Amino acid sequence: MRPIMSKSLKIEFGSVDRTSDPHDFVRYLDVTRATDFLQEIKQRTFARMELRGGEIVADIGCGTGEDVRALAVQVGATGRTVGVDVSSTMIRTARQRSRECGSNASFVQGDVQKLGFRNESFDAIRAERLLQHTPDPESALREMVRVLKARGRLVSWEADLDLFIIDAQDYDTSRIMQRFICDRFHNGSIGHRLYRFFIDSGLVDVQATPLAHNFADLSLIESAFDLTASVGHAITQRLLDADQATRWLDSLRSASQSGHFMSVIGGFITFGRKAV
Repeated sequence: MRPIMSKSLKIEFGSVDRTSDPHDFVRYLDVTRATDFLQEIKQRTFARMELRGGEIVADIGCGTGEDVRALAVQVGATGRTVGVDVSSTMIRTARQRSRECGSNASFVQGDVQKLGFRNESFDAIRAERLLQHTPDPESALREMVRVLKARGRLVSWEADLDLFIIDAQDYDTSRIMQRFICDRFHNGSIGHRLYRFFIDSGLVDVQATPLAHNFADLSLIESAFDLTASVGHAITQRLLDADQATRWLDSLRSASQSGHFMSVIGGFITFGRKAV
């Protein structure tokens, strides 16, 4: 089976339209959206938004727009939902899918670091897997706070790859690869830092809830982190020697075949409210 995620896909979400196959990102989002972990994240972040009928809400980094359409149902016909994404490919896909299902959600191409909305435009804002790909997450957070109404709610989910685990007998190589994969993102450890960032941005009632999930499917981890390609890059950078890397990968495949493979991905749901 070909990897769901193309080479270096994980660190290119900020430049989808400039990659060789932008629709590879669409396919990746469609596959990962179906996982139990992502479904749990979505439902828990939706609940934290505390939505009411008639409210105006935004999903920043909306991808193909499924979450925006779900939020539109929650705020009802008198409310408004807006999806924002930097990628024209994502926005076109989101608009097409919304037309096909008759949703009244709207979509805008834009950069979270310079949102094209007036101050205090939204009652609630949600962002999922966005800031790990953003060059300046603190400026992006300030922009989201700027367009949030007083007492408005901001909810974010970000993975924290300081909490990424790949179980293997060669623990040292697993640690090297965990650190290497984390550092290939713009902000691979952003999850645990958001509590501090939310407070520093002036939000109140800030809460950070850790959430982790174990994965027994090696192919999903391979796809999500370009595992084989990442090992190759680690060899090139002389973090691993080729024999060591080969033995480690072979051990993961053997564990997968025998039903012993286990990996964990963790992160944080962070909530804050804009002060009056």
